[in-house]
Amino acid sequence: MDVKQLKIQRKVLYSCFGIYIVLRLIFVDYAAIPEKRKLEEIPLECDSVINGTENPRLISRAKQWGWHYDWVENEIFTAKNVCTVIEKYFNFSREPMSIEEEKYPLAYGLVVYKTIVQVMMQLSLFYQPQHLFCITVDNQSPDQYKAVIQALPECFPNMKVFIGEPSDWGSFGILSNVYTCFNWLAEAKHNWKYYQYLSGTDLPIRTNLEMVRIFKAMNGSINTDVSTFEVDRYKNMEGVLPPMPIYKSSMSVVVPREAADFLIISPRVQKLLKYLSKTWIPDESFWSTVLGSPALLPVPGSFRVRDILWLRKNFKLRPPYENTVDSIGTSYIGRYQVWGWQKECFGKVKDFSCVFGVGDIEEIMTRPELVAHKLYLEYQPAGFMCMFKELRKRSLSPDADKFSAKSYSEMPSVELFKGKAITQLTNPHWLVRDSFYNPSLEDFDKEVL
Repeated sequence: MDVKQLKIQRKVLYSCFGIYIVLRLIFVDYAAIPEKRKLEEIPLECDSVINGTENPRLISRAKQWGWHYDWVENEIFTAKNVCTVIEKYFNFSREPMSIEEEKYPLAYGLVVYKTIVQVMMQLSLFYQPQHLFCITVDNQSPDQYKAVIQALPECFPNMKVFIGEPSDWGSFGILSNVYTCFNWLAEAKHNWKYYQYLSGTDLPIRTNLEMVRIFKAMNGSINTDVSTFEVDRYKNMEGVLPPMPIYKSSMSVVVPREAADFLIISPRVQKLLKYLSKTWIPDESFWSTVLGSPALLPVPGSFRVRDILWLRKNFKLRPPYENTVDSIGTSYIGRYQVWGWQKECFGKVKDFSCVFGVGDIEEIMTRPELVAHKLYLEYQPAGFMCMFKELRKRSLSPDADKFSAKSYSEMPSVELFKGKAITQLTNPHWLVRDSFYNPSLEDFDKEVL
């Protein structure tokens, strides 16, 4: 065999080997490889997203990062056994992370309607076997979506699913769906300590251990947003006396078990629900109303909303500059949400609310709130994924036990519950802003305290 023939054979051999490698890359079942199995393990450079960077190229690269998860969604929707597919791609804790967490179970009520992969990833971060979960699915969701959510109790015995009403913005359906799960969780024979509401576009800022310590620091108090009710929301009920004074708040809330037990058996609460069903955006009129008038409705853990509104009106307090776990700077921690009129949104604004993008994540990760609202997995997915990875990393870190929730015990809502007068609070300036505040309407030129 001459040299020329030998070279030809080598070229053929190398070509065949190259084709083999390409075919392996195309047809290999990566899901069968343990290292590649979970979606959260997808390679992604997140340091610049979480900690910030002065290099605009890194942020630009993160914004442009694309992740197509349609194939996972399709596998979920077509699976004969949904539980097997969930186990394959998502990491749900099968054992409590610590004794402290095991002894402090929580309850979560969710309302979902789209993006099954995002909901599964969200649930996998919140999930602990000692917790109790209830999910209401919008009746307008596709049948295959509803079928998957309805199958979840077969995979997780601590989950309950309801098919709810259409939850169009401003309609009573949202509040109805939230209350359906809230009522079921309160009636359940389970020793959960605190209830938290979640939407399908929330992502936690705090780990489970951190939340447990925060709720312990709250010591049985309620955490809800407090704002003045807007009269144009009375809609068809204008001129009709409500069963109690109505206030405005965010849908997200943190409620202790004793308060939940009280609310679901109260006739006044049922009257209020009926009244609100004929008003506009009733989901923003429920929590602070039922939790803010203890003289009319003595809910365990409640406080007088009118005192907070009086403080804001009569005292010129400057809002704090810092909002961190060491100095909360707010009395509402249910969710971190940015409205279009409040500050720059580095993502996009939808329905007046910021859909957080890559450029928002650095600040979010320093915030004291429990969850961030809202993130879309289909929009700048690097933001969602980097937040997810950071929370998972922090929950597994050897330093996780060092977290202190001391500052949370100094929130005005906690001190009011303990019996402090509104004029004796440690941090009255933490009450200055509600979650709907508008900086353009604030006036700090006058004397402030």
